[in-house]
Amino acid sequence: MAKKIAVALRKGGSGKTTTAVNLAEALRQKKQKVLLVDLDPQANATISVGLDPTKLDKHINTLLTDIQTKVEDVIASSEFGLSILPGHPDLAETEGGMKATQIGLLKSLLEPIEDDYDYIIMDTPPSESYLTVNALMYADEVLIPLQAHYLAMKGLEDMLKEIIKVKQGLNPKLRIAGILPTMVSRRTNIAQTVLDSVRKAYGEFLYPWEISFSIRHTEASLAGLPIVLYEPGHQGSEVYLKLAESMIKGHKN
Repeated sequence: MAKKIAVALRKGGSGKTTTAVNLAEALRQKKQKVLLVDLDPQANATISVGLDPTKLDKHINTLLTDIQTKVEDVIASSEFGLSILPGHPDLAETEGGMKATQIGLLKSLLEPIEDDYDYIIMDTPPSESYLTVNALMYADEVLIPLQAHYLAMKGLEDMLKEIIKVKQGLNPKLRIAGILPTMVSRRTNIAQTVLDSVRKAYGEFLYPWEISFSIRHTEASLAGLPIVLYEPGHQGSEVYLKLAESMIKGHKN
């Protein structure tokens, strides 16, 4: 059965999609069967693996709105072999019409294919959303990418509150996989100050690695490739591969 990981933070520009895409590909490179699920109406994860959501006949919105559609018929594959349940801008309208009674929808749609994968990685919207709640209800773990900036702390605190709320009701087994510092710039003291604060408050969840700020991540996304493929020797690539390895070891234990 697949291990389900939601990559989530209530803030845009945190490296959330970059982390979801690269973790998925890093796990695939470690010989794991991986499905990347793009739950963000911006469909950036889909674009980042080289697919144009507007040119796809079927996507996750099709699955959510058409009961005749089977999940197997919606899953696409990138040119480099990563399986993805693609996102689409139409998700924004569907999300706006979702009701509290539909928070188990994603789980019911994906459960039939769980045995086909080792990992299901979900990229969630950067704001309060029923799609995010769906992901948290379905997930085993939440990975929180945290931009090393003061403004990101509020997003982290909001995310932790939401996780606690879901854990107390909808999904008691939900746990935090870890907090991954992203877009870390050492040119100023801001990053270190933020990381010191996170370590003091949530040190038990903080990963021992960080993703340094680099234009290469943007270049990779524009090329439709994860950084682990675009530049395998990049600092970010090495961290995502270490992260994948640690998850695999933890999954086996």
